[in-house]
Amino acid sequence: MTEHELIQGLKNRDESAIEEIMERFTPYVSTIIYNVARGNMSTSDIEETAADVFFVLWNHSDQVLEGSLKGYLASIAKSKAKDKLRSTNRHGDILDIDDVVLADEYSLNDNMDRQVLQNDLNEALAQFGEPDKEILIRYYYYYQTAPKIADLMELKLEAVKSKIKRARTKLKSFLKERGY
Repeated sequence: MTEHELIQGLKNRDESAIEEIMERFTPYVSTIIYNVARGNMSTSDIEETAADVFFVLWNHSDQVLEGSLKGYLASIAKSKAKDKLRSTNRHGDILDIDDVVLADEYSLNDNMDRQVLQNDLNEALAQFGEPDKEILIRYYYYYQTAPKIADLMELKLEAVKSKIKRARTKLKSFLKERGY
């Protein structure tokens, strides 16, 4: 089936269309989820999250535009992966930058580049004191929302937002100096 036929099948509630989409795009969706999770999800969590992606697609098929199926799936996959990470880290455990793992899905050269980036990010984060460092890790690595961070760390929401904004500016400057 062509993408046009798949989208029309979805909109007509044709189960063979969703089955074909799942068969064709499960590896793509799973890779996106794996990359967002950065090694912090089990295989069964990734599979469950992928199933959630296709469930959302089925229930919102009227929103899929011609030529945008792959992008729509990517958007849902990223969102669902972040939701899953948030839900599995609901206890508010103290985070350490050494616990943050980048996904290992690229070639050796890409992995080396990613390792250099990870080292630079570790160095940049080391410049931040607490609670700024923990806020950044919670926000960017574990996708916790600012209100959730404020609640877990017993800080005012505006203080958390302000710290994220200042840290983002500082990180941007730090990374620009290193050629990123």
